[in-house]
Amino acid sequence: MKEGSLPNIEKLMEGGVYTEALSCPPCDTPTNWTTIATGATTGVHGVTSFYTHIPGEPLDLGVQYRSRTQLSRYCMAEYLWDVADRHGLKPFVLNYPSGWPGNLKHGAMSLLVWPIPESLPRIISSPQIQTFQLDSKNSKLKISQSKEKLKKDLSYSTPLRIILEIDDAPIKKALDYKLYIIDTEGNGYDCLYIPSINDNEEQFIKESESSDWISIQIDTDHGNLPCLFKIKAMNIPKDGNGVKIQRSAIFNTKGWTKPESLGEKIIKNVPVHGPPEEHEVEYFISGKVEPYLLFAREEATSIAETIKFTRNYLGWKTCFFHVHFLDTVNHKTLAFLHEDSPLFTEESMETANNNAKTAYMIVDELVEKVMKSVDKDTLVVFVSDHGAIPTWKNVNINNALIEADLLKYKWNDGRKRFLIDWKKSKVFPYFEPPYIWVNKIGRDPQGIVSESEYEKVRDDILNALRNFKDPETGESLIKLAIRKEEKTSLGQDGERVGDIVYFLKPPYQIFDGNTAQLNAAVKTRRMMKKPNVSYAKGMFGAHAYYLPTEKFGDFSISVPLIFNGPGVKEGFKLQEQVNLIDLAPTLAQLLDIPKPANAQGRVLDQVFD
Repeated sequence: MKEGSLPNIEKLMEGGVYTEALSCPPCDTPTNWTTIATGATTGVHGVTSFYTHIPGEPLDLGVQYRSRTQLSRYCMAEYLWDVADRHGLKPFVLNYPSGWPGNLKHGAMSLLVWPIPESLPRIISSPQIQTFQLDSKNSKLKISQSKEKLKKDLSYSTPLRIILEIDDAPIKKALDYKLYIIDTEGNGYDCLYIPSINDNEEQFIKESESSDWISIQIDTDHGNLPCLFKIKAMNIPKDGNGVKIQRSAIFNTKGWTKPESLGEKIIKNVPVHGPPEEHEVEYFISGKVEPYLLFAREEATSIAETIKFTRNYLGWKTCFFHVHFLDTVNHKTLAFLHEDSPLFTEESMETANNNAKTAYMIVDELVEKVMKSVDKDTLVVFVSDHGAIPTWKNVNINNALIEADLLKYKWNDGRKRFLIDWKKSKVFPYFEPPYIWVNKIGRDPQGIVSESEYEKVRDDILNALRNFKDPETGESLIKLAIRKEEKTSLGQDGERVGDIVYFLKPPYQIFDGNTAQLNAAVKTRRMMKKPNVSYAKGMFGAHAYYLPTEKFGDFSISVPLIFNGPGVKEGFKLQEQVNLIDLAPTLAQLLDIPKPANAQGRVLDQVFD
């Protein structure tokens, strides 16, 4: 900001009210985008990180269903967009990591590039560029003379045929799409001809031109899906040999928007970009950062253009959206920016700093595009769900509980894994969220701890955590460990919150890129041998394990919050502490609608002009 690299965010600040806000633990994506949308704490809305334990379920069931917390039926609080929907402010919820599929009566929702369970993939097949030859030894890339009878006078020269094969996972059966190379003027081959098939009209594509959208039904692992794609003739040599064709991504129109019909409208009117590859976790931690930033800019552009298109098409009055690439960059780079990190060098710092700066500039560009698509009387709120701090050491919380005789495992020959011994384990740990559950009789299906033992077991957990140290430094690994009902300001007193809540000190973290690490019920031999502390190999920034007030060098878990627009002061910095639960009640008052039913935050009166 001081360098002048973020002029559009700076303009929002100068024309509005800005402050620093605190997340609600656990300080991560599903929890805090839900907090932002509901004004409720974790204990009330029940969205506990990417994994949640529902009372009455086996304690380990929740870790088998990553991201179900982002489904609307698992949220126990009312969303602000539902209130807006009832009060004539038609909402559009875009790329938002909470609330799918919702129950909007007048508004709409689109996942776009954000994956959530119980939705369908928007992209069925990635884009392809292929060159076809008359003498190709690869039958899939061979040009042959047409065996089909085409329309009379279609081509001066004998039509040539190429077969575009569509055979990517999750497509069950390969599809052959026939195209013809034709000579329309008698001067050599100059055009691709696509015959009329099903509901598609015939098309003639000259060199450098693209077809209209082609509709096709594809049998996939997700069922029979209605799809769209385009074909571009990149090169058509006059002799017909070496024809180069670009096939767009194949887009599925179903299962990622509400209403369903919106999917086709977005695909046809917005340049939708997809992730370059499948990934196990939502924040894309694989690969180098630089190529990812190219995708991030495309993602930001797609989001901005979707907002603009739907404003005209849907006529929305309120829009809620999120982008995620800053989080990705933080996870991959922050340790390179901290002088105490073993990864730190002047060269690595410069590279990481440039990547982080680029990511923020992409956000700034997005702000500019969004502001251009709305009028000057639009109320704008700019906020994040959490910050992030550098990390380079992994903590094995299991060891603390095993050493305290609270957690037991036994070898399973059939699965070749260590499985938790429920008959002897008094506790079960979660890591995202950082909770520990007591395996309690009458509450948990495999409970062994009686009501009379409950508090002693909680004491034993607290002692085990507080005495857990880094063998290299002798430093305690735990910043704070409490009973969930303690420190009500942290908002953890709810039925889906573990019996013990713990927070790590930086630079320690738990997750290092393998989701199997996050299931304490099943462990490989290698996992069982992991020491209390080890150096990170894949993750170099984190946020979910720390207090909302945590600071580490120049980094913090807190977030920026900006209000800008009608009824808001200009150029005013709030000095008081603000929590993310305060956003929804304040925004509701600015919009002149009731606050969400379960909102616990306060209205920030100093925001108002």
